[in-house]
Amino acid sequence: MGSKYRQMNQGTWRRQWARVTGVLMISLATAVGSFGQMAVERATALGQGGNWEDALDVLLPEINSGGLQTDAHAWYVLGYIQKELYKKTEANDVDSPRRLSAVSSLQRAAELSPSVVDHDLIISALDFLSRSYLRDAIGRVEGFTAGSDEEILSLFGRYEAIEMSMNPKADVNVQKADVYRYLGQANGLLLAGLKGTNLELEQQLFDRSVGHYESALKLKPGEYSGLFNLAITWYNQGVRQLKRIDHETSMFELMEIQDACVELFERSLAPMEAAHKLQPDRFETLKGLMTIHYALNQPEASDRYRKMIEALNENRR
Repeated sequence: MGSKYRQMNQGTWRRQWARVTGVLMISLATAVGSFGQMAVERATALGQGGNWEDALDVLLPEINSGGLQTDAHAWYVLGYIQKELYKKTEANDVDSPRRLSAVSSLQRAAELSPSVVDHDLIISALDFLSRSYLRDAIGRVEGFTAGSDEEILSLFGRYEAIEMSMNPKADVNVQKADVYRYLGQANGLLLAGLKGTNLELEQQLFDRSVGHYESALKLKPGEYSGLFNLAITWYNQGVRQLKRIDHETSMFELMEIQDACVELFERSLAPMEAAHKLQPDRFETLKGLMTIHYALNQPEASDRYRKMIEALNENRR
């Protein structure tokens, strides 16, 4: 009987201990949750006072410890803090680690089914960060240096990725086409101002300029500026070849240069004609067609466009 009694007591003890352990685990989880929420509230208060570094120091350890890993609001607050720190300390750094962290935190918040209010705030913050990448990309074009194409396209790629994370159906082709066109112009300007006989750099700048214009036209077909500038880029490269001819040029070299020029001039003709069809009364395309046909030794076609220019000038008087 004593043995049976002990077995019953042991069974009762185990059940009681299980209940106690369950209560302790619930209490511990509640305590962790409470501490986490306190950290969110404290960080929010510090942020409202402009103490962004302190706010980050309070909240980030709590999130890293795992207690707030699935808390959408906590991730939003963290992302907002990182965004403000980027604005305050790294706004001129295109590779800003805090901007990258802010995007990551805000995207994490968006994935965790935030409240309606938080969702709108998250989208607003991500929109600001995405546009900051677009501004940086365009800013790098304005201060363009040879070979910075990939950096600029990478910045635009981050803008595009954030836009797609907010709206998978987002269409940024117009903006991307503009960036490609700006890069075509930037490489073309460096090419036009190139001094000396650095043929390798000349070819690189020419190839990049043409490639960017063609990429822009794939995204935005029939865009006048892209067509006209592409035509001019091909034509000017032909002119550069002709300028290499001097008294030391051999007959064989002369024939090679002439063949290369004819090919370049012919390549310039199609985009110039396409631009002319879009805007038939543009003086620049009429002059371009007149000049290209003249360079191709096609005097009748060249004279036809010359007369169109004269008629256009007469009508404008």
